[in-house]
Amino acid sequence: MFAMLRAAGRALIGRDTFVSVPPMDGPFKPNALLEQAERLFILPDVDSVVTAGGAAYCSAGRCLHRIEHRGGAFVAVEARRFGSRVAFLAGAPNGRLIVGVESEGLHVRTADSAWSFVPVPTPLSSCMTAGAALDDERVLVCVGSTRNRAVDWKRDLMENGASGAVVVVELGKGAVRTIAADLAFPYGALVQRNGTVLVSESWRHRILRLRISTDRAPETLLDDLPAYPARMAAASDGGFWLALFAPRRQLFEFLLVEHDFRRDMIATIDEDDWIGPDYRSSDAPDQPLQQGSVRQMGIVKPWAPSRSYGLVARCDADGAPIGSLHSRADGSLHGVASIAEWNQDLLIASRGAGVVARVASFEAAHD
Repeated sequence: MFAMLRAAGRALIGRDTFVSVPPMDGPFKPNALLEQAERLFILPDVDSVVTAGGAAYCSAGRCLHRIEHRGGAFVAVEARRFGSRVAFLAGAPNGRLIVGVESEGLHVRTADSAWSFVPVPTPLSSCMTAGAALDDERVLVCVGSTRNRAVDWKRDLMENGASGAVVVVELGKGAVRTIAADLAFPYGALVQRNGTVLVSESWRHRILRLRISTDRAPETLLDDLPAYPARMAAASDGGFWLALFAPRRQLFEFLLVEHDFRRDMIATIDEDDWIGPDYRSSDAPDQPLQQGSVRQMGIVKPWAPSRSYGLVARCDADGAPIGSLHSRADGSLHGVASIAEWNQDLLIASRGAGVVARVASFEAAHD
């Protein structure tokens, strides 16, 4: 019903002036499952988590870390340091680990620990956000923007950016081919068992379906999500997991259609103080604050309209959401940018908290 009213409003009033945000209800009904996840270790700037060849890896800054169990605890062991920030991690069926490095390209580690490098030209390499192996020789790479660097993602959102692309990189030849362009910050990619490719288009709050072997335009699989989608990971029993890194709020949506105000904000205010979503919320007194986020009796209410949020969704094989895990406004495990199944658990990279956590994937899928 809500979706019908929203569609009617956009048709009558106009898409650029009708401001609405879908409620977190149904499979997105708030809970505390993510906030209750076991914190494995603290890793500032953690961004990606992935499995390859039976092992688990995560990235933080310029470093690739291997996740190991030592002395009864999980630790992040530095495996390799690169010349620039690690943009994404991707595992391949043949045991290869693909490391996208900002402003460089793809570093590929084989199952026998040998490394090779495939350059990716700028501006594509300046804003790589995610990747997925199509087969042994081809890697799908999401480019969030060709106008802004990855670190300037908030500027891209505030400029209503739609210069992103999805490209295929051939590891042997080094050739790069664009298969989708003019996307609003693609932030996640997943190759399904039937060969179909899913891509999360963050600024348009949706999941796209691409068919590599045809010239057909991308199809919308899942639309009007209540938060900004990021990376995806295959689920062992079919379907996939979806990380959503920040919440949509009515104030944010309103700001995106108030062009003069937004341009003045970009031109005159420091980026950290812009109104908009973020990986983490700050208690600094100069931060933008909605009335509902004001502390009442010394606490922030869990339903407060915070700038950050923790959200992971579980989708079935058809792409329909069937469950979710939340860390609400009063929680700390916010800004989830990446997830991966490992040994029947779900690994979670919380960029906002600088933590890698885990939950039992079976429990997460059915709670």
